[in-house]
Amino acid sequence: MTTRRTFIKALAAVPPALCFRPAWAVPDPSRLALVIGNSAYRDEPLTNPANDAKAVGSLFAQAGFTVNSQLDATRSDMLAAIERFGVAAKRTDTRLVVFYYAGHGAQLDWRNYLLPVDAVVEKQEHMKQRCIDLSLLLGQFSAAKDKTFVIILDACRNNPFGTGYRPEQKGLSQFDAPVGSLLAYATSPGNVASDGEGANGLYTENLVRELGKRNTRIEDALKRVRLNVRLASYGEQIPWETTSLEGDIFIFNEGQKKLSETELEQLVEADVSEWARIKSSKKIDDWVRYLQTFPNGRFAEIAQMRLARLLAEDEKLAAEKRQREEQQRLEQEGIARERTRVAEEQRLAAERRKLEEERQRLTEQKRLDRERQRIAAAERLAAELKQQEAQRQVAEQKRIEQEKQAQAVAAKSATVQTPLPAVAESSAADLASHPTLTQAPAGAPAIDIRDGLPVPALLTPSANPFSAGRYQLGRIYTVGDEATIRQSDFLTGVEERIYKQSVTRVDYDQDRIEFNNGHNITDLMGNAIKNGPVEFDTPVQFIPAEFQLGKKWTAAFRRTKDGTLSNSYYDLQITKRETITVPAGTFDTFLVEGNGWNMTFGARLETRLWLVPGLNFAIRRENVNRNKWGRFAQTEKHELVALHQQIIGIL
Repeated sequence: MTTRRTFIKALAAVPPALCFRPAWAVPDPSRLALVIGNSAYRDEPLTNPANDAKAVGSLFAQAGFTVNSQLDATRSDMLAAIERFGVAAKRTDTRLVVFYYAGHGAQLDWRNYLLPVDAVVEKQEHMKQRCIDLSLLLGQFSAAKDKTFVIILDACRNNPFGTGYRPEQKGLSQFDAPVGSLLAYATSPGNVASDGEGANGLYTENLVRELGKRNTRIEDALKRVRLNVRLASYGEQIPWETTSLEGDIFIFNEGQKKLSETELEQLVEADVSEWARIKSSKKIDDWVRYLQTFPNGRFAEIAQMRLARLLAEDEKLAAEKRQREEQQRLEQEGIARERTRVAEEQRLAAERRKLEEERQRLTEQKRLDRERQRIAAAERLAAELKQQEAQRQVAEQKRIEQEKQAQAVAAKSATVQTPLPAVAESSAADLASHPTLTQAPAGAPAIDIRDGLPVPALLTPSANPFSAGRYQLGRIYTVGDEATIRQSDFLTGVEERIYKQSVTRVDYDQDRIEFNNGHNITDLMGNAIKNGPVEFDTPVQFIPAEFQLGKKWTAAFRRTKDGTLSNSYYDLQITKRETITVPAGTFDTFLVEGNGWNMTFGARLETRLWLVPGLNFAIRRENVNRNKWGRFAQTEKHELVALHQQIIGIL
């Protein structure tokens, strides 16, 4: 059962100690680690994987793990080590199992392969035959029940096969973590990682430092690693993790003293105070310091999004600066040949322009001559036509006079005079104008969703059979965006109302979106700041910065309604990718589930959000609250009926 203390513990960020213990711990048979570092490849040797493996093996030995290290392992070495490791993992006394690999890795048909040092790969078939499929290791783990598994791969370096064979895709493929496990990669899917310029690779250098901090959750340590590596690589290498851990894992857990509720509350207040200090900051250092101090803080997702924006701008400026410096370096090295070549090209270009101008002059002269000849011929033809017209008019005048004379003679002899025929008037149909074309107004909406219209493919199915994919939030709000939503009772299904949410103000500088003229307010991610009469002291961090199965985060906030204050806490997780049907249509979504606790009233809180990356409104939202006696206090369901949105961030 979720308790008040559970949520406080989840939110508290305890600053870790930074030193290693002076003596090595006695090996604990319940904690196993297999560490492999391969450097001595024939075609593409690496500098640091063996060093990385030694550093990681030493770290886990200090933490009391029973460690098996393999350096520059052949295929037979790796197979034997993995088999022994699998047997040990199945022992009843084994609780935590860690596998670390540094070296070359590659992907084929969505599977990831680790490369032994003796692997010679000249075509695709060789990868399957001569390398180690990561699924072999995962299969060993799946057979070991009631264990926790951590797999860390620093295996996305440059092309591992030299000139003999080049994989169709770089790096490793995404793989969603099985239940009770965590998979950590040195860089994002399809990218490569740095081998490092010092004694260790960039990823492992930071990994050893962060995992070595005392009483630190492994997930928090990995978040710091991701931040540090991104900053050091100017965004070219961004580690990532996928997790389905069901509890907190510590590499070094020295039985720290349990903090009182007052102390835990103080830690949460420290989180709030830091947020209040930097919430309007445009300084990268402020957000970096926050994430390093509170990697799982109640504003961590918001901070990630803020930092990403600032880093994107900073990395662009840094790239421009590096480009300028490179140009200056080339000039300082005396690129006289380049300048001579440019001058020669300019001279030749000038000659070509001169020749081209002469050619155009001659062409134009010929055109003018032909035009003069045409005009002269046209004038001769016009004169002939004019003469013919004059002759025709003389003949016509003579004919008319002859007819008049004949009519006069006939009139004198006629006994009855007949009237002249009437002249017909032009009809309105002869004067009708041609229809004109109209154009669609500028800024037409990017998307319209409602009953009767087909739902566009907003979230394409993942081609990877081992992963549901990874997507950025992608929300871009514009004044005029509007959602029609049906609210009903979650238990009875009875419809309670239909309402609209319209974006009436967007302030990117203040990170603020107003709906219905300020009735509701969120940040740029869609996290609530004000919801009708309810106001929150900080954005309610329900919306993640990115979507990936297993992703976990926390939210905590103080709400005010009718002058009454209360404190609430949530643990949130993306639990699955699910196709659901609402009045607006059928959507492929990510499901976010949150369980929480209202500290003030003793109420248990549940929320479920079905979200689509790029859409500014939830497809479905359910809120279920129980009071301290377990009775239902709120059972709301909100479903999308229609959506009008001008900009789609992700397609």
